[in-house]
Amino acid sequence: MNLEQIKIDNFRSVEVETIDFKPINKSNTYCLLGINESGKSSILKGISLFDGLTPSYPEDFFDDLEPVKVSLLYSVGKIHNSILRSKLTKDFDFPKEIAAKVEVKSVELSVEYEPEDSTSKEYIEKLTFKVSNLKGYQINGGKLEKISKTEEESEPIDFQEFFEEHLPKFFWTYSHDINFWESSDQYLILDEIDLSEFAKEPTKTSIPLRNCFILSGIPKDKIEAKIEKLSSPARIRNLESLLSEKVTEHINEVWPEHPIEIKFEINNNKVSLLIEDVGVKHKAKTTSQRSDGFKQFISFLLTLSTERVNQNLRKSIMLLDEPETHLHPQAQINLMKELIKLTTDLKHIVIYATHSNYMIDKVNLDRNIKVFKRKNETTKLEKISKSKSSYSEVNYTVFEIATTDYHNELYGYLEDVHPSKLNGVEKDRNWINEKSGKTESVSLPKYIRNAIHHPENNSNRAFTAAQLKKSIEMLRKLKYK
Repeated sequence: MNLEQIKIDNFRSVEVETIDFKPINKSNTYCLLGINESGKSSILKGISLFDGLTPSYPEDFFDDLEPVKVSLLYSVGKIHNSILRSKLTKDFDFPKEIAAKVEVKSVELSVEYEPEDSTSKEYIEKLTFKVSNLKGYQINGGKLEKISKTEEESEPIDFQEFFEEHLPKFFWTYSHDINFWESSDQYLILDEIDLSEFAKEPTKTSIPLRNCFILSGIPKDKIEAKIEKLSSPARIRNLESLLSEKVTEHINEVWPEHPIEIKFEINNNKVSLLIEDVGVKHKAKTTSQRSDGFKQFISFLLTLSTERVNQNLRKSIMLLDEPETHLHPQAQINLMKELIKLTTDLKHIVIYATHSNYMIDKVNLDRNIKVFKRKNETTKLEKISKSKSSYSEVNYTVFEIATTDYHNELYGYLEDVHPSKLNGVEKDRNWINEKSGKTESVSLPKYIRNAIHHPENNSNRAFTAAQLKKSIEMLRKLKYK
């Protein structure tokens, strides 16, 4: 099944919004761009209602008289239709030639929460069939049987009703898991981790450490046995060496810009992770001695990219809320690239929310979705078009970052396509041409354009940030209205 769309109804600041899914440059990673309080977190939390999170009444209800609902719309292909037909033949005595007529084109899986204190939860499965019913047969005792000519003709079997009664959650088995990443101990590298606790529950204790073992060729179900065998200094040293070598190799592969060496130390049944910068000998640091940003970034690499390498995640949607927190610009760019790599198998989907322009995929602007509030109340989504937008424009429209690059872009477009519009702008200031010595009456946009193109000219006042923004707004009105 391929996920085509997610729809969120009536959750927090979201009235009704949808996200459509189509691979971007062979990757299923998508970015929610918006300033603080635009509703990015509401979108992510809304999606996680499908699998895990429960809304609070009435705080999380946009309209406290209506239910909260999140729906995943899938197209259904040959593989899952084939699985379905086999089940109909095996469990319900459908003849193969009859089962072959059953074809599900799409399925909408929804979770709905009623507007009440108990927030009761209902699972809804709505199917679209190529043929919606079957004539000449009936269901008797849970089995399909043909109606004989002597029997009174009955109503045809309605496939939607049949699934609701006999296979109410068939397609849920093949839907995505929803994983909401958060900055908690489970997802971060701790200074010391108790090996006994970790051996019993690797995933609950530390996902990054669990993945370090998997990277080293020790599967999750073998971790406890491996730790129990640490009965001698030699075995402890061998495990330390193995973990250090394999994890260092992986980190430097996915983060080549900052070569480091990872060292593991096991002492008194506790494991510590030490980090040493390549070329800086004898100055290894524990994770607690590193910055929060560094620790978080390494944790990301050992949580997400390791999952990709080892293909541990089953079909899942990973939601990350502002993962760039504490990271410097280059680390943010590296993180964005790793999040994109994570979904190149098209099995998983990553949706991350950010208010950093360093997390924008400049090459594939259509990976980005603008999140904003209409009249400061309702969260809206707007897919950014690669063919109609630029990085400079996204920076301005989403984050209100006015740049000379964007000004040049707008002015150049109007100069080429609509020169008459530029000529019609009020000429309310003077520009001194140093070469000719002449003074020319110009508009604000032309004044700024001249200043950008002739930084060597010192005869004119520098434009201010406020003037740059005002001029950009003037040019945008000329272009779009």
